[in-house]
Amino acid sequence: MSYPIIMCEDNPIQLQQLDKLIANYILFHSNLFQVELKASNPHQVIDYLEQQVPQNGIYFLDIDLKSDLDGIQLASLIRQKDVQAEIIFVTTHDELAPMTLKQKVAALDFIEKDQPLEDYRQEIYDALEYAKKIIDETRTVQKKSFSFEVGSQVYNLDKSEVVLVESSDIPHRLNLYSTNGKFEFYGKLTELETKYPFLFRISRSCLINPENIHHVDFSIREIGFSSGMTRKFSIGKSKKLKKIIKETL
Repeated sequence: MSYPIIMCEDNPIQLQQLDKLIANYILFHSNLFQVELKASNPHQVIDYLEQQVPQNGIYFLDIDLKSDLDGIQLASLIRQKDVQAEIIFVTTHDELAPMTLKQKVAALDFIEKDQPLEDYRQEIYDALEYAKKIIDETRTVQKKSFSFEVGSQVYNLDKSEVVLVESSDIPHRLNLYSTNGKFEFYGKLTELETKYPFLFRISRSCLINPENIHHVDFSIREIGFSSGMTRKFSIGKSKKLKKIIKETL
């Protein structure tokens, strides 16, 4: 598992230095981190977010980017696209730290540029290690739970309670069937499929939790669940479904 690193620094010399320090760190952690973008202006980062749709990225941002967007504004946009992002400000403007609270960007750290190189290097390395720790812990929790919002209420179910999630007849809404009832909420199956690896797509419009399968009739391509519900699965899913059932049992 690798973690994407994105840098945004308008000063080419400082960007090169930051890139070199991170590259040296990656030499000893090559399976953990991958530099995805070295940007000199915030719009390069925005383009990257739109095109790549990263998850759990680690972002090193200067605050004064000599652009129509500063680092704090960019961080707010990042947070909208990459909700679990870890944002680290590398700046000479640490007095602006309170602004990040006002903008609710939840920065992981502020690293002062104007300090001895050894101290600067160590703070960057410490920030990377801590970012990885936080992301790992978040993913561990996500593997064991399923969260969604209905209006102003946030629900957090244990993954064992999730039976299936499928598209609703209402555009942009999903139906969740759990062991405790049915819920309807706004969402996208593709995003849930990525966020919750325990879910398995059986068709274009349905994700299931294999743990709650009661039986499968491959002759008519139908899955029965412990709740009594049944759902059809695509013919191309048969082989994968047999493997998943074997692993689950």
